[in-house]
Amino acid sequence: MNKITTPYHHGDLRNTAIIAAAELIDQSGNYEISIANVAKRAGVSSAALYRHFEDKEALLTAVRELALIGLMQRLEVVAAQYEQGTQLLIEELGICYLQFAKDKRSFFGLLWEDRGNMEQRRLEAQAKRTGFEVLIKAAESYLCTHKPESDVSPVRLATQLWSIAHGIATLEHNRMLDIFDETINAEQLLRDGTQAFLNNTLDSSS
Repeated sequence: MNKITTPYHHGDLRNTAIIAAAELIDQSGNYEISIANVAKRAGVSSAALYRHFEDKEALLTAVRELALIGLMQRLEVVAAQYEQGTQLLIEELGICYLQFAKDKRSFFGLLWEDRGNMEQRRLEAQAKRTGFEVLIKAAESYLCTHKPESDVSPVRLATQLWSIAHGIATLEHNRMLDIFDETINAEQLLRDGTQAFLNNTLDSSS
């Protein structure tokens, strides 16, 4: 993200502040920002920001929503590049998730770290789903193509596939993936795991 170059205009302070906060997080590599720092970057007073955000956590919630949109857009680009119903598409969606975690470490942490508001975030996630809908569609297409008679739920399959990708991404994010096997490759691990899981899903649903 580049530094804000357009001046603040009356009426768009909320979005300006969200972008400013996201830029500070992206540059610093952590989300320990302050309302004062964001206000300074946006070119307004702290009091002006408090009219739009109750506190820093409210601002971080807005940044988290922006990060989810960014992740969803990445997944949608991948989904448009590969054929629906294929294992390759599912693998590439997983690779996209790993790449997001690698490219946007601070945002990945912000998305999933418990900051004492997990129940609220669960409700928000259930209502929006965002990028998860892309994976559900891929899972549904895969089942229709390879196992149309299967009673496996696309949502269940998508959740299981996400668990594989998220587990690998989280271990990689925390620099723990290679502590026992220094030769491990996250992308290959995901491809192997996805293939094994899908094969087992098809066999067990016969």
